[in-house]
Amino acid sequence: MNKYMKLAFKEAKKSLLTDDVPVGAVIVEKGKVIAMAHNTKEKTKVVTRHAEINVVEKACKKKKSWYLNDCEMYVTLEPCKMCQGAIEQARIKKVFYAVSRDKKNVSKSLFKKIEDGLEESQLLLKKFFQNKRK
Repeated sequence: MNKYMKLAFKEAKKSLLTDDVPVGAVIVEKGKVIAMAHNTKEKTKVVTRHAEINVVEKACKKKKSWYLNDCEMYVTLEPCKMCQGAIEQARIKKVFYAVSRDKKNVSKSLFKKIEDGLEESQLLLKKFFQNKRK
């Protein structure tokens, strides 16, 4: 598994501690990790606290700029439309994700599905939702 996707998967597991959907994201600039985050929607009771939004905010804060045009994102689940908008606004040049969403999503050419982390991410999400339905 790609080292950045491994980190995103590790972040995703942190979401489970607060009963959040296990999604993790990492932003890399020129081969260096500048931010990592996971879902915190249940923990914070704020609808926008998706992993992608959280990681974009951390990266912007670290760079002291909202331009992340030299950056790539690795995320365990294909970004939703809200997160896609934030990613595009931040000018992130490429997004790699492991698991596709079941729902119709408007993925731009900037989004690329990769097989790294696919199985682990699918199992983590499946287990989470099975436990929620009990």
